[in-house]
Amino acid sequence: MPDISSSAAASHREGADTPLPALQPDFSRNDLFLSAPIPIMVEDWSRVYLAIQALREQGVTDLDDYFDAHPYAVDTLRSLHSFVEANDAVLDLFEASSKQVFFEAARQLLPANRGSNIVVYRAMLDGLSACQGERTLVTFSGKEVPIVWRCSLPRDVEGYRRLCFYAFDVTEQKENNDRLQALRAEMARSARVSLFGELSASILHEISQPLAAASTSADAAARWLNRRHPDIDEAVSSIQNAARWARDATDICQKMRGFLGKVPVQSVRAPASQAVDAALFLVSPEANAKEIAVTRRVADDITIFADPVQIQQVLANLLLNGIHCIDSSQSRHRVLSLSVEHVDSGHALFEVRDTGTGMNGETLDSVFQPFFTTKADGMGMGLAVARSIIDAHGGRIWVESSTPAGTCFRFTVPTTPPHAPAR
Repeated sequence: MPDISSSAAASHREGADTPLPALQPDFSRNDLFLSAPIPIMVEDWSRVYLAIQALREQGVTDLDDYFDAHPYAVDTLRSLHSFVEANDAVLDLFEASSKQVFFEAARQLLPANRGSNIVVYRAMLDGLSACQGERTLVTFSGKEVPIVWRCSLPRDVEGYRRLCFYAFDVTEQKENNDRLQALRAEMARSARVSLFGELSASILHEISQPLAAASTSADAAARWLNRRHPDIDEAVSSIQNAARWARDATDICQKMRGFLGKVPVQSVRAPASQAVDAALFLVSPEANAKEIAVTRRVADDITIFADPVQIQQVLANLLLNGIHCIDSSQSRHRVLSLSVEHVDSGHALFEVRDTGTGMNGETLDSVFQPFFTTKADGMGMGLAVARSIIDAHGGRIWVESSTPAGTCFRFTVPTTPPHAPAR
């Protein structure tokens, strides 16, 4: 693996020996540049360009692998570049009192950042004409400012002596996006409450079973102890059974609280079976009460990168809709199936299939629209929220088929996190 230190030294020597072109624009006296409303940084990347070219000549094709093997390389490349000029908008962005104050602290304000810098290095290595990225800046007052930056890349070393970076403050857009995410989370929670209301009778029945068993076991323990010759062993066994049933009831309550809780959306790596089993836990009492068999097919090695509670909500909505469709049909084949499988390197495919009566064309066209429902007491939010959740995760949800033999819903969920923005 080539070492960037030799490339850096070579670029330093070559850069030092290469004379500047005869005419260079003087940005410091250009009123149009200084007064531009967009922050513009002018930097000298000529030695960085030569170092990247040297790496290419040495056979480096993947900078991620190279930086993994040489962690110091980002700092080394960063040390080869220098700041040339900045317009007034840059000083305002960083809350700098003067240009001199800004340039004295520029290297601290804009330190080496692999996530952001590698975007430029990779574009240089690949010979691209432009690149852009994201990072978060910290101003003199300590305020964090998220930006999107962009620059055009020249074709020769001379152009890299005056490389212009344009910055766009996206604070307002980010705040709007955060508010949108909060509204989406609140809408999803409202839909979960609605779903819970539909399932409440079955769930309360589920909770009553362990509580009744615990009560029976506790009464039995009291009877064993109140006998003329107390049977301690039987009493202990009954108490242990009561404790076990009480723990079961507690587990059910905790799951309900987690499902209904107002918690922030947080995508994590989790087994797909976790969301599947949690959703089946919610709907199985309803399915059992209506004598509907539920089949499950999920490979143990499938993991997803998502919010497990929200994926549980999507599955529970689809499963409950399937139960209602089957129960309202005249079919003797009363089966609801749920499966998960890999579809490519980045997504898992969930499928919920019922044996109900299917949907007509009008219903298929409107099924994901807010407030559309075929139920007399439905809110029409379940599938609309499901689509919002899947869209927010970067997946897709659709009706695969709907025939007189039943309906199949499918959706995809990422199995790996997206590329995190640089900070």
